[in-house]
Amino acid sequence: MLNKQLYEERRKRMTDVASGIIPDRVPICGLMETYAFAYAGTTVNEANKSIAKHITSYAKIYKDAYFDCVFTPQMSHALELSWGLGSDVFFVSDDGVTVQHKEYCPMTEEDYEGLAKDPVMWIIDEFLPRKYPAYNQSNDKQQKAFIGSLKPFLKFALTMMLASTYCTKVIDYPFVVGGSAEMPADMLFDYLRGFKPTITDIRRHEDDVEKAINALLDYCMDLMRMTHMMFGSATAGMPWMAKNLVNGVIRRKEYKFEAFPWMFNPCHMPPFLNPKQFDKLYWPTYKAMVEYLHENGGHMLTFCEGDWGPNIARLEELPDNSVTFICPTERIAEIKKVAKNNSVMGGMPQAMLRDSTKRECIDHAKKMIDELAPDGRFVFSTDKVLIAPSDAKIENLMAVNEFVHSYGIY
Repeated sequence: MLNKQLYEERRKRMTDVASGIIPDRVPICGLMETYAFAYAGTTVNEANKSIAKHITSYAKIYKDAYFDCVFTPQMSHALELSWGLGSDVFFVSDDGVTVQHKEYCPMTEEDYEGLAKDPVMWIIDEFLPRKYPAYNQSNDKQQKAFIGSLKPFLKFALTMMLASTYCTKVIDYPFVVGGSAEMPADMLFDYLRGFKPTITDIRRHEDDVEKAINALLDYCMDLMRMTHMMFGSATAGMPWMAKNLVNGVIRRKEYKFEAFPWMFNPCHMPPFLNPKQFDKLYWPTYKAMVEYLHENGGHMLTFCEGDWGPNIARLEELPDNSVTFICPTERIAEIKKVAKNNSVMGGMPQAMLRDSTKRECIDHAKKMIDELAPDGRFVFSTDKVLIAPSDAKIENLMAVNEFVHSYGIY
């Protein structure tokens, strides 16, 4: 580590915010993914060909601009693994940088009974062969496809490990995402059944949807523990990983999360649910996962995408210092007021960084700090993840971060 003190100062700012402690200054998180490649002049395909290029290109913007924390130290999707299994759900745009995905959720309404009965076996036996054509073949071809998938999987895992090490030990940045906490309802909504069918099923087969969501809770808990081990091993070390592998995954008890990095949780379904549906189908499993994570030493990073409407009121019920909410700029003050014993991240509209002048961006950043930072429960970032090259003017982003760095001192 080139500057251990600098790393510890940056890390402490983030953990102070999550713990309700006023830090020395407002921390700035780089909420970006492939935008980092665009800044470095690297395409996704070039990054996929070279682990070293992937890591160093992704890190370049953090060397040149001021930040306190990295969102993820590498591209978060295992594109080559997905492509190798015959799926074209993820694809790279013509600009060579922007990764997009199209919805392909092959679950049918006849599958609810099987999913509710045994989610793991249903996903293995029914869902994966439909999702990935390479698994929907004869046994010999399936075995060949599985063996062929090991190389891109191991390459992705190696990239994750080396990128995490490079981030924390070479450029002295903590990273905020320490694993995936997909909510059971969002698992159905995002991956299994899809947007329109899920919303339709809620109106036609609400009881079946509820049973499936409740059945997915243990599966989502397992995924949260396993993905946390993948990320956590880079910062917590092998003894922690070995202990949790035995206790948390094999024995499925006594799992202890690291307080930082945090578990990333994108919430897509709440804006499409009325309060009655939200209370029945979303809130019970969301609250259960937050409470479990909090009780076992971890912290949730929830992306409140869209307009939650009156459903925001339920956030007041969560344990103190259990969640940091990434919020749309137009709702961040409201969410901060309701979830007053938790923290928020955001404040800088991505659209302003793209379309507005430097002065306008700085004025807005000042307004956000004045309104949101006084109690210390605020991380400054964009309100959306930067992906496309045109998502933000780099001169605006750098100017805003420099201003917050100098102005946001407690």
